Amino acid sequence: MNLFYKFSAALTAAALAAALLLSAIFFSFQRRTVAAAQQERLDAMASSTASILKEADLAGDPLMAVDYLSGLCSSRPELTSCELDIGRGMRAVKHRGKAAAPPGRTERREAKGGKFSARLNFSEARLEGERRSALAGVYRDLAAAFLGAAAAAGLLGLGLAWSLTGRLKRLAAEAAAIGEGRFGIKTDARGTDEVAELARAFNAMSDRLLELETMKKNFTASVTHELRSPLGVIETYAALLLKEADRFHPEDLVVFRRIKENAGRLANFVTAMLDLAKIERGKMELSLSSEDPLALTADSVDFLKPKAAEKRVTLEAQPGAGAGRVMLDRELITHALTNLIANAVKFTPEGGRVTVRASLAGGKFRAEVQDNGPGIKAGEAEKLFAPYSQGSAAAGHGGTGLGLALARSIVELHKGTIGCAPAPGGGALFWLEIPQ
Repeated sequence: MNLFYKFSAALTAAALAAALLLSAIFFSFQRRTVAAAQQERLDAMASSTASILKEADLAGDPLMAVDYLSGLCSSRPELTSCELDIGRGMRAVKHRGKAAAPPGRTERREAKGGKFSARLNFSEARLEGERRSALAGVYRDLAAAFLGAAAAAGLLGLGLAWSLTGRLKRLAAEAAAIGEGRFGIKTDARGTDEVAELARAFNAMSDRLLELETMKKNFTASVTHELRSPLGVIETYAALLLKEADRFHPEDLVVFRRIKENAGRLANFVTAMLDLAKIERGKMELSLSSEDPLALTADSVDFLKPKAAEKRVTLEAQPGAGAGRVMLDRELITHALTNLIANAVKFTPEGGRVTVRASLAGGKFRAEVQDNGPGIKAGEAEKLFAPYSQGSAAAGHGGTGLGLALARSIVELHKGTIGCAPAPGGGALFWLEIPQ
């Protein structure tokens, strides 16, 4: 169960518990109030009886007292019997037209007026019935109020839970964005509660990470820029030495070739780092022109066919669907396409096949590179496009982990998308799309 449902349930349960407690307290007060009102009514009947007895005594007319008690006992269902003493002892007063009271305990009230006295016997069962009848209405009202409070508590709980968990979800999404390298993202830090404090701490962290990332990018750009010149000089001198092969021993020529190859490889790495840094800093300018992307893809395949042939890998371009031109940077897109095709050739074993497909339809250019190499393991698709990151299949193949990262940056600079997935039947499928 996620936090939204837990918090909603907790708030609703707390509100219902409070409503239930208040209902119980109110019902207890009402019960005491009904009981007190009933006792006051019984006391009032006893007081009225005492007044009549006093008048009957003053008038010397005991029949007045008898008639009053007979009528009172006949009209009041809670009275089981009335007794009168006019100087001859307590005797029951006869009454008519009344159902017999249920057997059981009685509650008595004594009344005295002058020489006369009386006793009123009330049925406790009927008194209890009166109290229950009076409280039944209160119980129904409380039940209706409780159901209304339950509905209101549920809605309030959902609203509060939605408000709190919504802020936490936004914070989690923005934290995930920072985890992907998008530093500088800010979240809503309004408020004075703990979530707002967490949001302010998050914003401070985001600012600091952005500052550190900017420093890192500036440092990388500066270092790579400074490395390009000496590497170019080393590669040039190694090439010059190889041109004068007759002056050196064969062992020296092997060393010179190794120096030239490694200097060239390092120069390519530095160039890729510098280009990636430029794109990340927003300083890479596109040189857009109207190009035929299908022809561009075919040229990239032709360029890498000799390399594929050296490895005994079949590299073919399938005829593309559609026709038209797209505004793009020819050099950068060629670099991205070449990287995808070169990677496919590198990871495809001898005797394997790399197929390149390109199409122009639906307002976008799409290129696909499919191989029958080791493929892509679950969870590696996004990792492959991160800078300096390589998949499990890269072991023993070399590489710096910058090629796909640079290709993604180039494609995204063109407002396009790039991705990969396991190919049907084994191997890997890499693709890129550029809008027309």
